[in-house]
Amino acid sequence: MRYAILSDIHSNLEALSTVLDALAAERVDRILCLGDVIGYGADPTACLEHLQAREAVTVGGNHDLACIGKLDVNGFNDAARAAVRWTRNQLSIADVDALRRFPLTVTVEPFTLVHGSLRHPQRFDYLVDAAQVVDTLTTCRTLICLAGHTHLPCFVEFDRVHRRLARMLTSPLPMADLAYEEVPETWRYLINPGSVGQPRDGDPRASFAIVDTERRRVSFQRVPYDVAAAQRKIRQAGLPEFLAARLEVGR
Repeated sequence: MRYAILSDIHSNLEALSTVLDALAAERVDRILCLGDVIGYGADPTACLEHLQAREAVTVGGNHDLACIGKLDVNGFNDAARAAVRWTRNQLSIADVDALRRFPLTVTVEPFTLVHGSLRHPQRFDYLVDAAQVVDTLTTCRTLICLAGHTHLPCFVEFDRVHRRLARMLTSPLPMADLAYEEVPETWRYLINPGSVGQPRDGDPRASFAIVDTERRRVSFQRVPYDVAAAQRKIRQAGLPEFLAARLEVGR
């Protein structure tokens, strides 16, 4: 099967729509989303509806939970807190119900989906160093862990026998296929597809990944979208200028 891996859409309808258009030509069988569907951007309801229409399997991110009052926002920066307050006022009862149904982790063989770390998914820790990655891959019971949250594309190969990272590739990643071995007793893999709606690796294009489980290949993709339109909506909504400006530079 061919799976599209999306994460950190952050209410950016322009980015999500462009990614979904690109996926239409990729013969994808299923969409897996790693959380933070909403927050920051100006189109939370539309983004939720697009994923629901495509029956995407989705786990909850910290912004998803914060926007429905299930996570304290004291640890958020000023712009993020302002976006949470604004987003709460945009959500319908149906939106809130959909968000409440997002689990923190879910298994879709051969994947385990989580927004942050597997050891403590409710903490939404960032997997930013080797020790954190090893901890999550040691915890993972499936061949592949799919994680988001950092907004940075990443591919990690973990040798369980020798407890070492055999490969750790970070942005910029090649669009060409990356191979993985299908030996659950020996290997674990971490795939972070980067962010659809708010990339932070210096490349403003929407980021996602495609995993072909029959060919055992991973392909990281980038597509340009109408950044100006997304920025205009953020400004018209009265959201912090920082949230609009950062889309242009991918930071």
